[in-house]
Amino acid sequence: MIKAILACDEEWGIGKDNDLPWPKNPADLKWFKESTLNHPVIMGRNTWDSLPFKLPKRENIVVTSSDTLEGPDVIVDRKSLLKILPQIKHLNQEAWIIGGAKLVESMLGHIDEIHLSRINGTYDCDTFLPLTKIKTLFILENTRLTPELTIETWRKRETVS
Repeated sequence: MIKAILACDEEWGIGKDNDLPWPKNPADLKWFKESTLNHPVIMGRNTWDSLPFKLPKRENIVVTSSDTLEGPDVIVDRKSLLKILPQIKHLNQEAWIIGGAKLVESMLGHIDEIHLSRINGTYDCDTFLPLTKIKTLFILENTRLTPELTIETWRKRETVS
């Protein structure tokens, strides 16, 4: 199953200057770690560059056209990523797309679920999730409230042939 795991503010903003625009949220970071641990994480080049370190106990897959990148476990271009996604699904594995916005938007047709951590407030974001496309392709299946966090699960809509 291909899932996306993201955090956004009340206006669906996810970033500012290639970083998180809100203060560190320990509950969100803990939930992200618990969800993605021991699973491949797929990210774009800017997301990789924004990380302070390689995510441990996860296969770090970076989607980029550059072949000079150091550090990730796997470097693929988008075309190669599309070739390995069916293998992940066939093997009943779970992989997480963790950003950025361009990668998420380009992969919406392949994502089965979106797990969205909602950060209270609005921030001066310069990067946003494609709200209209998500609401067209996915349905809000579940909202889980904790004292520190609201987590939404969006499931791909069934297509009628």
